[in-house]
Amino acid sequence: MRLNRTISKGKVHYVVQRGHNGSDIFFDDKDRETYLMVVFEGGVRYKAAIHAFQLLQHEAHWLFTPHEENSIALTVQSVGREYVRYFNQRWGRTGTLWDGRYKSYWMDRNPVLELNAQKYLDQLSKTSGLTNNEIEWGWSTCAHYCGVFSGTNHIINKKKFRNFISPIPSYWGLGNTPFERQFKYKKFLSEPQAQMVVKEITRCINRGLPWLKSGTKIP
Repeated sequence: MRLNRTISKGKVHYVVQRGHNGSDIFFDDKDRETYLMVVFEGGVRYKAAIHAFQLLQHEAHWLFTPHEENSIALTVQSVGREYVRYFNQRWGRTGTLWDGRYKSYWMDRNPVLELNAQKYLDQLSKTSGLTNNEIEWGWSTCAHYCGVFSGTNHIINKKKFRNFISPIPSYWGLGNTPFERQFKYKKFLSEPQAQMVVKEITRCINRGLPWLKSGTKIP
């Protein structure tokens, strides 16, 4: 059964693209950089603010805020056209790259919901076994929000990518200075995420349901 996807303009949306039958969607760093640029340019073109991303081997996770009803759909469609064409030509393959439609859900404007969604996204590199420390993973925005800006191989530290990113609304509420916000978010990230929160986020992603309330403590 195909579930209806709901969009709420001006609110944060969690978006996931998965490889067909669990296949990798990136084979090397050139693929990852190409994919990122296609998404960033699509976000600008179709008025979707981009807050965070996490690139795994066979999945890509994003936090967007659409400013038009079709902002996310058009951005993802541009990836389907441009990145898939590039990927197939480069690696001599044909056919689809994605496991059906992208998955998404939106959440109420609430610090608990927004910050826990970003925490879940940021920790995926660790929970999926790609690294022992999510801040060290180079293909996400995690280090950026924890204040790691230099002397690293994080892709987000490249100016051409960093300028496309803007924090979720609730991140600004963590403190009055960049240092305070980075310190508090890093501390929040280091604390175990409640399993009930993980299960709720997973349920919302898989069923396309909005996340409307939570009793989880904010940082």
